[in-house]
Amino acid sequence: MGRFFIGTETFRVTFPDNEWCDIKQEFTQADVDYIANKMMGANVSANGKMETNVNINFGKQATLERVIIAWSFIEDNKPVLVTSENISNLRTRYRIQLLAEIERLTTEATAPLKN
Repeated sequence: MGRFFIGTETFRVTFPDNEWCDIKQEFTQADVDYIANKMMGANVSANGKMETNVNINFGKQATLERVIIAWSFIEDNKPVLVTSENISNLRTRYRIQLLAEIERLTTEATAPLKN
């Protein structure tokens, strides 16, 4: 969108087997809120106190759900749709590389402004 607002910029992650995923280059506030909500849980303990917990694995899944825009995966001669279930079933080698690239892009996006 431009200098001040997040638009539709994407980044292509290419894997060693030449498959690829296009991911959002930067999180929107809605993305951050979605991921945080997926990670956070609350329950009432046996003594009646409200307890909150954070599940990092839910956060990883939510992150991938929010940033993956497209991919090159084909099964049975048909493109595989980008769905929550398919993202959940991605092999670890793809998830790890995607999460590393997302971390790198997030670090760049959150760097202080330079004069």
